[in-house]
Amino acid sequence: MIGAVFKIMWLRLWRDKGALLLAFVLPGFIFAVFAAIFSNASGGNLDMRIAMAVDTDSPASSVFADNLKNSDLISVAYEENWTSADVTERVRLGQEDVGLVLIGNIMDKSAPSIRIIEDPSRTVAANVLKGQIRQNLASIRGGDTSELFETVSALGNADKTIMKDPSVTYYIGGTAILFLLFSAMQGAAISIEERRNGISDRLMVGPSGAMGMLMGKFVFLSFIGFLQAAIICGVAQIFFEVPILSHIGPVLFACIGTAMLASALSLLVASLCKTQAQMHAVSTFTVLLLSAVGGSMVPRFMMPGWLQQIGIATPNYWSIEAFYGILARGQSVIDLLIVWCVLFGCAAILLALAAFISHKMRRV
Repeated sequence: MIGAVFKIMWLRLWRDKGALLLAFVLPGFIFAVFAAIFSNASGGNLDMRIAMAVDTDSPASSVFADNLKNSDLISVAYEENWTSADVTERVRLGQEDVGLVLIGNIMDKSAPSIRIIEDPSRTVAANVLKGQIRQNLASIRGGDTSELFETVSALGNADKTIMKDPSVTYYIGGTAILFLLFSAMQGAAISIEERRNGISDRLMVGPSGAMGMLMGKFVFLSFIGFLQAAIICGVAQIFFEVPILSHIGPVLFACIGTAMLASALSLLVASLCKTQAQMHAVSTFTVLLLSAVGGSMVPRFMMPGWLQQIGIATPNYWSIEAFYGILARGQSVIDLLIVWCVLFGCAAILLALAAFISHKMRRV
């Protein structure tokens, strides 16, 4: 009996080539992604982007700045006319991970000579940079680097007075898109069951046909996703004092865009799958991969540079940019115009693609 049940289940899996492939490709692929991320981070080789300005006439500090610019260990963005305000703005907008401003003589042990400008969501980057600088200057300053740094936030003092932990704002977008993708994938999977039971065939006889069914599902999944994202924002307001109500309009706009993109992607995946097993494997693979690379599971600055570039193509990246831009960086709806174009534009493109596939293959 045991052998017969095993044989039946194996043949069922073997005949579903899509589910078979993804069942055995998924574990190794996800492992490779996380191995690349954590081997890069644990080895201390973070591909950090550093903005630097020199606001001192000290010869020793100027030589040190030249050494940093020519270093192979870190990537430094530098312009001669940059000031501390310029560096702060670049870090605030996420153009660089951490800022460094030379404000005095690095040989002077009586006062801080290096200002570190950090983003609260990337405190690790600031700590790693401090460690590298301490290591480089330990021999020059006789091992005493206790008074070397002055650390300030790129978001100003508001982030410390309004919120308990400013880094929480990063995880609003990361968690929202992760949860919405899983939820929308599960909701879209109902389409496969409807096809198997013949429900779709009967509904497509109606006046709107396949497109009407698809739009109905899209509106429902987007509405549920919007409510789920709003609940996450409500928890952030109540328990972590994130100023959601102060930015209620843009935040709700971000919730809608994130929900629409997650729903459209889920319907596209459902239109490509033939069976429930295939849908389960593909959706799990898709959500885990996008979340890992896009920054929902691990902050992107901890990833290798090539993986950071790939992450820009994920919905997770743009969801994080939307919520973090509004709540932490203080950007307006106009400032985030590119983000809205990606969220809503990609949702429209993916939905149109899902409609085309559904119409051609009669998969709704």
